[in-house]
Amino acid sequence: MLNLSNLRKLLSQVISPSLFAAVLFTPEGQLVSYAAGPYVSKDEVRVIVGLGGELWQESREEGAGQLDSELGHLLVVPLESPASDEAEGFTDKDDDPLMLLALNADRSLSWKELKDIASELAVHLEKPVAELRGRLSAAPTSPIRPERAR
Repeated sequence: MLNLSNLRKLLSQVISPSLFAAVLFTPEGQLVSYAAGPYVSKDEVRVIVGLGGELWQESREEGAGQLDSELGHLLVVPLESPASDEAEGFTDKDDDPLMLLALNADRSLSWKELKDIASELAVHLEKPVAELRGRLSAAPTSPIRPERAR
């Protein structure tokens, strides 16, 4: 299961002078967690989420998106591999992953280095995210009891 304090610690481990922010968010643009360097504001994190969501929509067929922007390198990867999607029955190409990971880095960090960091983070996050998908897709129980027949 995803524990938000542990998640933030994990994301913080990749932050460096060259890697400014690691952001976990949904394809719909909901921020889940992030870690960022001291000079990255929450507004900039929101910009990363917005750009990341658009980038994902444009590049989902490739399985990842990358963009050079005023913020530097921006890489967006899904946190569910195609193999885990098939195992869960999510084989439709229109299905989005439950969560996306965006990394924002200085241009001095190569795309390969950035992808390697994203891959390492994804390995740690894919299983809890897949478990979360299973819990969210389970039929919800009604908190309201049906009225008794009178």
